This record gives sequence, structure tokens and C-alpha cells, in this order.
Amino acid sequence: MDGQSTQPRKAQLDKEEREHLEDVVTEMRDRVEANVRYQLEDEYNLDEKPDDDESLSEEQEELVEAIELEAADGHNWDEAHGQYITGVGYTIVNRLAALRCMEVRDFIDDEVTAFRDDGLTPAADRLVTEEFMLEEEAVLEAYRNACDDLAEEIEILFDRSTVYSLIDPDDDTFEDLCGMLDEVSDEVWRGDDVLGWVYEYYNRPVVEALDAKNKLEPEDVGPANQFYTPHWVVRMLTDNSLGKLYLEAKGQESAVPEPEALSPEERKERLVTPEDSPSVPELCTYLIPDEEAGDAPEFDHPSELRVIDPACGSGHFLLYAFDVLERIWWAETDLDRAEIPAKVLEHNLYGVDIDLRSCQLSAFNLYLKARTRAEKEDGQFEMPNVDIVCADARVAEVEEGAEVLDEITGEGTDLREALDEIIDTFQHTEALGSLLDVSGTLEDVFDSSKTQSELTDYNEGAHQSLHSFLKALRRAVEERTSDSFGEQNLKSFLNLLVVLTQEYDVALMNPPYGASGRMPPDVRDYVRDHYKYAAEYYINFFEACNRVTKQKGRVSMIVPRTFMFKSSFEAFREDFIGAQGSFDFLAEYGNDVLDNATVRTAGTVVRVGNYADQESTGTFFRLHDVNSHRKEGTFLNTAFGEGDDNIERLFSRPLSEFDKIPGSPISYWAPPQIRSLYDSDTVLDADNGRLEDRKSLGDAKQGLITGDNDRFVRKYWEVDSYTYWKPFAKGGEDAWILPQVNLTVAWGDSGEEIRRYEGSRPQNTQYFFTEALTYTYMKESGRRFGYLHPESIFGRAGCAYIPSQSPWNVLSYTNSNLVTYLMICQTPDRQWEVGYVSKLPWRNELGNNTKLESLSREIVGHLISKRRYDFVSPYYECPVLLGILGEETPPKRFDHPHKGLREELDLDQPDFSAKKDSSLSKLGTIAAKHLEQVEDNLQSCARAIDEAVFDQFDISDQNRETVLQEISLRTNEDPRERKDHDPESITEPSDDFPEQVKDLLLHFTL
Repeated sequence: MDGQSTQPRKAQLDKEEREHLEDVVTEMRDRVEANVRYQLEDEYNLDEKPDDDESLSEEQEELVEAIELEAADGHNWDEAHGQYITGVGYTIVNRLAALRCMEVRDFIDDEVTAFRDDGLTPAADRLVTEEFMLEEEAVLEAYRNACDDLAEEIEILFDRSTVYSLIDPDDDTFEDLCGMLDEVSDEVWRGDDVLGWVYEYYNRPVVEALDAKNKLEPEDVGPANQFYTPHWVVRMLTDNSLGKLYLEAKGQESAVPEPEALSPEERKERLVTPEDSPSVPELCTYLIPDEEAGDAPEFDHPSELRVIDPACGSGHFLLYAFDVLERIWWAETDLDRAEIPAKVLEHNLYGVDIDLRSCQLSAFNLYLKARTRAEKEDGQFEMPNVDIVCADARVAEVEEGAEVLDEITGEGTDLREALDEIIDTFQHTEALGSLLDVSGTLEDVFDSSKTQSELTDYNEGAHQSLHSFLKALRRAVEERTSDSFGEQNLKSFLNLLVVLTQEYDVALMNPPYGASGRMPPDVRDYVRDHYKYAAEYYINFFEACNRVTKQKGRVSMIVPRTFMFKSSFEAFREDFIGAQGSFDFLAEYGNDVLDNATVRTAGTVVRVGNYADQESTGTFFRLHDVNSHRKEGTFLNTAFGEGDDNIERLFSRPLSEFDKIPGSPISYWAPPQIRSLYDSDTVLDADNGRLEDRKSLGDAKQGLITGDNDRFVRKYWEVDSYTYWKPFAKGGEDAWILPQVNLTVAWGDSGEEIRRYEGSRPQNTQYFFTEALTYTYMKESGRRFGYLHPESIFGRAGCAYIPSQSPWNVLSYTNSNLVTYLMICQTPDRQWEVGYVSKLPWRNELGNNTKLESLSREIVGHLISKRRYDFVSPYYECPVLLGILGEETPPKRFDHPHKGLREELDLDQPDFSAKKDSSLSKLGTIAAKHLEQVEDNLQSCARAIDEAVFDQFDISDQNRETVLQEISLRTNEDPRERKDHDPESITEPSDDFPEQVKDLLLHFTL
């Protein structure tokens, strides 16, 4: 170690430091788990479960009991054996890392993890010289002594009486592990967030295994959501919630430095020392000031402010909230600054997690933070009771404490029965955690006068709230219980109930992610019974926080962005852009914010309260398109600088605007003129879009499911006639302009054979053999609609749209860039669900626009002009090397019902300058020119369609650019980039000329 503990601590680790730390932690995990496994299997002979009659030593019996505890959730011996090894290994690595964090802060006089050249640690050397201990025993004994000493102050992390402390690393492993700690710099070990990263990286293999599971078991929920929040995101969300709330409560909004007062780099690099950032405005440099004064809960003393993280993990949000709260205490009290760190832990910070190890880490990190600050102020730090509570279902195993509850609450009373209900629910709904609805279960039976009469006389005075009653009940239980395991559980469970019924000013969180399909079934059922919105972890966590947050308080979170667009969250959006709350702040982060997580995220700050009678405006940041390492800088440059690109990134939007698009998607980037296009009398399909007050242009339908495609589906060249076999638009391929319908389906006798087949679903058959459109459900870009020939049957994946008028105008409109943009406003995801497509607006003038119809027919003609040279196309005539000679003689087997469309359209014809005696090379050059010309015609026609649709809606030049830019940011194509097609510049055959020659030879064999 470098011995420079006076250096400022590091608030966050950069990417290079994190990657190096991950490598070290991975190496430590492999080393320690190999050693634990060796000891279990070779020294204790516990590779297999012992027989019941087998004679075991006391140590073996303890280990067997510990492993069997891991099997309590239904695991077999091998699974429990592996889980126990992981638990022991993590405990060892975590303790060593925690000790190193204390050593670099000079909290430990004699280092336990730093080896000298003589093979001893300073702590071991003291045992050798003062207690004459053997050197080979002193190193591990010094480690054990340090844990025991620290357990008196920080029991949660260093208690060696736990089941995971039955095995210590051997001497060589201990020295190797400490050597690996040395590979990480002391500066990193001083970081506030370093133990959180150790936790995440150690459990990475577990998380990766869980990613493949469709449904999580209760014990999986914690590990599956171990994604550590980057510090810049924590700063952004905390500054704009807790920091802003304090300044609003004190009328000090004007104290926030103006954007130009600090450069983006100065804001990013500001230090957290009292000298560099002595006040909240100087600390919260990521705070976005409002133009108008805000409103916040009132408080008279800093001890009244309460902040909760209901899924606290290692406490990252709470650690930064500590910095903000410490400055509030400085400003609002005259206390000695050395006393304030303990006050912040005692009064202001609350955390809940279902993983005991996370709770241990969170409390330890807060201990490190507070002790460091107290000693910097030349004070002595004594750890207060910290309200970091574990919400593991096992804390509800309180049978031993039942008599105490009976004594206090009255056996058989309504209140006692309600407590039993909530205990039973929590005990049997594993992984419920902070979603336990304490108030909803107990409020109905809680009555201050009735309750007081039912309780023995304790804690004088009537209880005015459920929370105050539970606090009094907790104190009464503490007075009447022993230290037995069951009664300790009762105290822990009551502590959880107290925390979950308290009111908070701010809730900060990175909640668990996972839709109802991945929720454990018991949790899903509970959520559906107790929560208003869809069963989705992060939405339910938001609702839980909203219930316990004061009016005008803030709920701030980083969550998947799906809530902004997904139709199943429509009710949630409508409430929180309406009367139930107000989005103060939203930053769309996109991918790669959470290390090793593929989810697209957004950061939000919601102001809690009823805002039905006032117009709320939100601030929105676009960061989704920026590389991960540039997101923070781009945010700062956008908010406080001049921006670093030509993309609009900062938006201020009245929240009422979002209601203009059906479903209320939070498409903050859409300008009012384009958003207003959704205010139309007619949409594509009002029924599917659930728009009862609108008219429908047509019907969007899903089609045939055969139940056995291998039996009922053939390529069209595999069938002899189209009496029994019919063209089948199965879907799943690109449908733009004209889908490649090269399949047929057995539909003789109106599909009688398929109808009789179990597992088939012939649906919407009345729309079969109707001129229609089909579209591609999943694609990275727009331009998804194609003309569906009336001699066709469509499948489930090939969704069909049957307009009530000619499809040609609709085809042009739906393939325009404007419609792609309108769809992006509903969902930027690749999947275009029928419900979204159905909501697209329609104007009658579009149906009367003859230009759109002629352009549609023209562009289909251009595409058929290419397809007639494609062997697998229904429009195949001949290979291109024959086509340029005017030799179009398709084999009979290539007859197809769709070919009649050729006669209705103008096709691109070659100039026929080629002669039969021309060289193959010359034929190839002429073919390349012809195909280049066809492609040029095709793309020119597509651009003409775009312009015609823009003109029809009177879209301004500025908004046209907005549309094109958004498409470039949200899809895999940039419509502003045009590939030049110049047939005259071609002087040689194309790259696929060899394939053209092969096609020619193949054609002659048919």
C-alpha cells in the first residue's frame, strides 16, 4: 500500500479501473472457491452427502448442517454444496476487501492483508513478537482477531459465528488473495463504490447463468439484478431530486450556479471535500435549475428529512445522498461537524434489500463514509443504529416470538390476526422484499383508540398513525424479548415494517428488473392483488415508493425505458403525466449504462402529488444514441455547455402534450406540429387501436396458423397447380413494397384438411384472397409495408391490413418516412405490434391523392423489374443475362397466380443493345447498367413518395429534417444519406457476375 490515506477518496471508478478490478476479483473467486472446495471434499470428506448413520466429527456436522441450510429451498445436495462454496468464498473475499478499504484509510493500526518481504503481515508480526506465536499460525490468527475486534462495532460484516465462517482459507491461499488485493491501487480501494463493484463482479457467473432463465426462482431475484449504478447517474438523479428538494424547501433555487458559471468539465471534476464544495449548490453541480420556483415538503430541522432506497444493494445512492445531507446539516444547524456524520446515519438514511450480503455491504459502506468524515473533522466516530434492513422472507420466521406478540397486541384481536396475515404472507412469498404492502394490510384494522385499548399499557399516549404504533410495538418487543434466533427475527421483521410504513421525502433506487413472466409466481400473484399497475418489478417498486413518499416529495430511479412506450404501461403513464404525479426530469440513457446489462434504461425524477389542476412541464435529455463513455460528457455539454453535435438533446415539454398520441407514449422529441397529426378522425384500425371515438380506414388482422408447416406448406415450384395449393404470405421476411410470396399452403376445399388438424387455427379467413397490405413485424428500420396480391392467404407472422378503399394510396403512405417517424413516436423498438400500427392517423385527402396511387404502382413495377430475374420470386421470367437480350421464356413450372400483376404495371425494360454474339463480359456490363438503372428508379420513386406525403401534411422544412434525423437516430438507416446510382459510369460487370452466369446455366437445365 502507498500509505497516502490523506488523499481525497475516489467517488467513482473509471472503466479501465473497473475492468482491472473485475479481472482481479475473478481471479480471487477462482482461487478461494478452489481452496474451499478442496477443504470440503479432501479434508472433511464432504463431496457427497453423508449417510444418516455415518459417524461425523463436530466440524463435519456443522458443515453438513450449513450445506443443508442451502438446500432449504428445494435444492439437492450437489446444488447446495456449490452454493455453500460460493457463499464462503464471497464472505472471505468481501472481508479481505473490506479490511483493505479500512487499512488504506488508517482505520486499522496493524495491517492484516499487507504482506512484508519476510512473509508476515504487520498484525501477524505483533502476535509473533508479543505473544510468541508461531509464524505459520500468526497470519491467519491475526486475520481472525481483526474480524472479531471489528465485529463488536460492525457485526454485520465481520461476525465469524455465521455458517459462512466455518472455513477459512489456508495459509497459501490467504497470502495469494492478499497479493491479488495488492494488484489494485490504494486509490481504487478508497473509492466509495469499490465494494459494490467487488460484489457485482464476484457474482457475475451467477448472473450470467440466470440471464438464460425464462423464470426466476425466489433466490434468483437478488443476484439477477446486481447491476451497479454508475456514479454519474447517481449524481444526476440525486442532485435533481434530493438536492433540488432541499433548495426548493428553503427558497434557495437561485443559489444554483448559472450554466455558464462552471464549465462542464469543472462540474464533472468537482471534489466532494468540504473546502471544494461546502454547500448543496456547490456540490450538486448536475442539478438542472427550473425557470419557475418549485414546491417541496417543509421541514424545520435536518433530522426530519428522510431518504429511502428500497432496493439498496451496496448503498451507492445512499452514499451520495450522505454527501448532500451532510451539507444540509452544516447549513441548518450549529453542531460540531464531527458529530454530523453519525446524525446523518441515525436520522436521514434508510435502505431495504432482500439480500443480506447487500445490506451488510450498504451498512459497511456507510460506516466507512461516516467514520472517514468524522475523523477528517478530528472527531471520534461511534456507529449509531442504521436503518438498513433485510427483507429476506426468513426474517418473518417469528414463531418463537408469537407469545410476545400475543402479550402486547392481545391474542385473537383483529390487529393480532392482521399481523399474523402479514407475517404469513411475507414468510411464504419469497423475494417480495419492499413490495410488502404493510399499510394496505394493517390500516383497515388499525384504529388509534381501539388499538390502545387492546394493548397492554406501554409507551404512553395514543398512536396517531400505523407507523407510530409499529415503532412503539417494536420498542415493546425489544423490552420483552431475549436474544434467541426466533425473537431476533421478530425484532428484525418489525424493523422492516417500521421502515416500510414511514413517510419519506425522497426515494432513490435502481430497482429489480423483470416482467411478470420472470417473477416468481407467488410474487406475481401478490402484486396483482395489491398493486394497481401491471406486474413488472420496477413499475411495482415505483408504486410502492409513491405510496410512502410525502406529497411534493420525489421518486428518482434508473429503470428500463419500456415504461415510456409499452402499451401495458399505458395506465401508469396516463396517471403520472396527469393527476398522480409529474415527471420533473427524464434522461433517456439507452444501452450500456449498466455494465454487462443489455437493457435500455432511462433516469427519471417524479414529483409526487395531485397535479390535476396545474400544467406541469418536464425536462428531457436525449442520450440513447451516444456511446457509453461519452454519455456523461454529452449530458453536461447539453445542460451546461454549447452541445457537442448537431443533434437536439434538451427538451422542455408540457406533460399534457403526451396525451395527444393514443397510449400517451413519452416521445419527448416530437414537435407539436407532428404530434398533432395523431389528432385525426380516422385511424388505420380503431378497434385494434382501442380508439372508440375514431373511425377506421380498414382492419388489421393476423392469419392462418397451420399447426404443421412441414406438412401443409410448400415452395411454389414444388407444386403442380394452384387448385389445391394457394400462395401463402407466411411472414417473417422483409415485406417492403412487395413481399416475396414464394410459399404455398394446402387450402383445397377451403382448407378442410387444415381445419381438421388439431393445433391449427384458421382465423380471419373471410379476409383471405382480398387485395390488401402486409407488413414486417420486426425490423431495424421503417419501410415495412408491401402489396399483398388478392390471390393470397396470409399467416400469423405476416400481419395483413385490409383497407376499405384501394390499397395503393395506403401503400405509399405507410412506406413514407413520416409514418416511420409516427411509429417511432409510439415505440422506438423493432417490434411493430398490431395495436401500434392500428393507431396510425389517416386523412381522407390521402385517399384522393392520385400522385400517391401512381407512385405506388410505379414503385411496385420497379421492384417486379428486379424480381423477374430472381429464381425464387413468383415473378421470375429468366436470368438477367437473357433478359437484356429480350429472351423471356419462363419454364412452365414458374407459372404463378401473381404474375398477372405484371400486365397492370409499367416495367423497366433493358435497352436491348446487347447482341447474342456479344461476349459474356459485355452482357454482364449491360446487365449491371440495367439493374443500376432499375435501382435508381426504385429509390427515386421512394423519395418522391416521401415528398408527396410531407406535402400532403404541410410538414415544414425544419420538421422534415427533424423526422429524418430521428429516423437516423432510432433505426439502422439514415434516410438523408443517398447512394448515387449512375448507370453510365459502369464499365464492367458487377461483383455478382459469376452468380449471373451460374443462373444462366441453371436456367438452361430447366
